Amino acid sequence: MVETHISLSVNRLLNEDTYAIPLYQRNFAWTYDEIEQLLNDVADAFQENRDNYYIGTLVVNKENDIFKIIDGQQRTTALNLIALALKHEFGFDLLKAVNLTFPARKKSNENIQKLFTKEKISEDDENELTRGYGHAKDALKKVLEERHLNPQSFVDYLFDKVIIFRSILSEDLDLNLYFERFNSRGEQLEAHEILKAQMMAKFGTDQEMAQKFARIWDACAEFDKPVSSQFKMRRKRADNFQERERIFGWHFSNYSFHNIYDDIDFYQNERRKLSDILGKKINEKNIEVEKDFGDYTQVIDFPTFLLHVLAIWEGKDTSEIQLDDKKLLTLFDIKNKNKTWIIEFSEFLLKIKHIFDNYIVRNSNMDSSSRNKDEWFLQKGTYYEYQPNGKAKEHYIVEERFTKNTFSDLEINKNIILLQSMFAVTFTANRDSRWLYEILQFLYRHIEELNDQKFGDYFKKFLEKMAVTYAEERLFTEDRRIKKYGAIPVYAFNFVDYVLWKNRAELEKEYKDINFDNFKFAYRRSIEHWYPQNPNGHDGESKLSAEFLHSFGNLCIITYSQNSRFGNSYPEAKLKQWEEEGIFPRQSLKLQMMAAITKKNDKWGICEIKSMEKEVERYVHDFCDS
Repeated sequence: MVETHISLSVNRLLNEDTYAIPLYQRNFAWTYDEIEQLLNDVADAFQENRDNYYIGTLVVNKENDIFKIIDGQQRTTALNLIALALKHEFGFDLLKAVNLTFPARKKSNENIQKLFTKEKISEDDENELTRGYGHAKDALKKVLEERHLNPQSFVDYLFDKVIIFRSILSEDLDLNLYFERFNSRGEQLEAHEILKAQMMAKFGTDQEMAQKFARIWDACAEFDKPVSSQFKMRRKRADNFQERERIFGWHFSNYSFHNIYDDIDFYQNERRKLSDILGKKINEKNIEVEKDFGDYTQVIDFPTFLLHVLAIWEGKDTSEIQLDDKKLLTLFDIKNKNKTWIIEFSEFLLKIKHIFDNYIVRNSNMDSSSRNKDEWFLQKGTYYEYQPNGKAKEHYIVEERFTKNTFSDLEINKNIILLQSMFAVTFTANRDSRWLYEILQFLYRHIEELNDQKFGDYFKKFLEKMAVTYAEERLFTEDRRIKKYGAIPVYAFNFVDYVLWKNRAELEKEYKDINFDNFKFAYRRSIEHWYPQNPNGHDGESKLSAEFLHSFGNLCIITYSQNSRFGNSYPEAKLKQWEEEGIFPRQSLKLQMMAAITKKNDKWGICEIKSMEKEVERYVHDFCDS
């Protein structure tokens, strides 16, 4: 008899029983970030020597000896892909067979079996599973290397000590009714929501202050919108200032506010029918919102932002901060805080969120009138006044628009965007955002200077100095030579691209076909050998010696999908194919330069590799020493 509720190790999950992903379940949707986060969570537990680490619940329905997954398929699929990457890329053969099936998805079923047997998957057949495999491989490499983990010990812990709780639904359960309840039940409260409740409890019977606190907190938690937009503002020039102006000042450029509870409106709660509560937001939250926020992604999430703010509040050094959101409640320790602390912290939270909105880059998720999809931008809110229909007799209408560059100097604005996005695309996990803490801490320490005309240049120089510090740790050997393959991280490549962009005026003379000015950082995580390690269709004599093959001059960063497609092709073949597909303008500057050299010389060999490395070293050393 199969137990209805059982704790399974990852080893048992992957090597016992058979699981199926029903048609009604969505496709595998985890990206690199989610997979890396899972591995980091396990690594935390491993390094803390926990006896076991529970990663959640797997809800299944048993049918003909197959467990159909109702809830938990993303995590289960990710664990399978991680096990496959460990098998083929790291030599840990712990997966007896793939016990995960996709009965209604022929391609997914075939691909996961091909991944197990390491059978080649054609470009046309690639899907979310093949991409997930690449993400798993890259995330494993990063976590193992950057956290200096013993691979064998970590893998043993992952397979034996990481536990998932499997719950089998009753056979006589009406599945339709279950799904209805399952889909409408709401999600379990997150830690930051519990934290909010704990803080509100400190206000006791003072409902006015509790509500004002809640409005501040909710405005900051609405993380995909500027915090200023969550407070009411006047709609006509002649009107009196409303909350937004009272808190954030004229053109919303005030960052040193205090006693803001006096500036926030209080709405006495009225008795309302349940249908009203469920059907629409209460009046005080039903604020007209601006149309030009755009749909964008922040560099971190709200729980991690809270940890940043707490650390700045406590004056911690970068090396002291903790960015594990599982410890959010413990770190805040609200039971030992009083009402005054809650009020002061909420004011501080609002202050840092306003700075964050205006001085930290965001990435656009869609094309709009003010920005393109995947574009990094640095913009802030400002007044825009106009007369409706252009009629002189009409009152001037006031809007806040979020399309003005943070820094009026376009070159400085772009430079700061590049520097911040360089860090963002390199250190993608929330827990790896210490770079952001350094920036936020710097901005807070210079809060009185944020509106100064010269601050932009000062900020840029700070970011460049920070970039060099990170490079000294990651790019160079002890004798200040550039590291080789296996020892050099992705950041080194991104830093080199920034240095090349800084020297674009000189480089454009030689590389006339490269548009240096249009370069932007993107999520490129796979390190590619331009001259391949195992050339297609040739014997061992065609291989380069390791000295040149693995040198920085022969390396570049690309996306995983491009690496898997062209990894063993000769540079000349890659060049031809990528030119036809128009790939190069979207790539790393260093890769574009390597392609240009290959095209000019009609080859890529030892001389070209040595020349490339020498050229890069010169620019990098000059920049670091300046």
